[in-house]
Amino acid sequence: MTNPERMTLFQSALIAIHNMQKAEPGYPPFVSIHNQILYLMALVSGQPVDHQNLAKINLGYIAMREVETQNEDAANLFYRVSAEVDQLRKELHIS
Repeated sequence: MTNPERMTLFQSALIAIHNMQKAEPGYPPFVSIHNQILYLMALVSGQPVDHQNLAKINLGYIAMREVETQNEDAANLFYRVSAEVDQLRKELHIS
């Protein structure tokens, strides 16, 4: 996936988590997802961020535990983001 395609995916995920946060503002798992997506967007857009933080992304795990039962479409979107994180880790040689 190209970086513009990644940005489109991440923007879609950001919209999804914003919609979920409307129903449960301040819910820590949703805040975490939101922050992780913002980090990914900064990383892909070339902003100066610590690439090692990519190893800490756990969006897929949170989606499985906290999102899947509430919104299957959003969970699937977050799983796609998680798969892209795995690809980014390979590209940047981060484990």
